[in-house]
Amino acid sequence: MCEKHGMETAPNYQQSHLLVAAVRVLEHANEKPPTMEEIGGLLQISHEVVGVVARALERHGIVKIHKTPFDTRVEVADHTALEDLPREETGAAMKEELEEFRHRSEEKQAEIEKLFGGGEHQKKKQEKQAGLDAQLKEWQKKRVLDPFAGSASADEDDEDRT
Repeated sequence: MCEKHGMETAPNYQQSHLLVAAVRVLEHANEKPPTMEEIGGLLQISHEVVGVVARALERHGIVKIHKTPFDTRVEVADHTALEDLPREETGAAMKEELEEFRHRSEEKQAEIEKLFGGGEHQKKKQEKQAGLDAQLKEWQKKRVLDPFAGSASADEDDEDRT
C-alpha cells in the first residue's frame, strides 16, 4: 500500500519485465546483484524511476531490495509473479509519485540556491577583490619605475613589506 495515498501501486507490466530482465543480465555479468544505478544505466532510464518500479515490484514480492550503508542492490525473488500484474497501463500512480519526487527535488534545489546563491558570498568576494585592487594601485603609485632614480623609495618599499 502506498502510505500517502492509501492505494496499491501496480507497476507497469512492460517496465516490470524490463527491470527483472536487467537485474538478471547484470547479475549474470557481474556475479552479484546490481545497484539501481547499474539497472538504470542498462535500461537508459534514471535510477529514480528504477527505484520507483523496484519498490513497487518489492511490494508484489517480485524483487528483493537489499539496502546497505554503501549501496542498494536489487535481486529477483519470484519472477513468476510478473504474470499476475495487470496488462493495462497503470502508470498514473507512478507518474504521481515521480511528480512528487521531482517537486521535492526542486524544493531542495531551491533551498541550496538560497543558501549559496543569495549573493552574500559574491558580494564578499567582490569587496575583497576591490580592496586588493586598491592596495595594488596604491603600491604601484609608490613604486619607482626608474631603477636608476635612487634607492630612497626602494628602501621605503622594503620597510612597507616588513
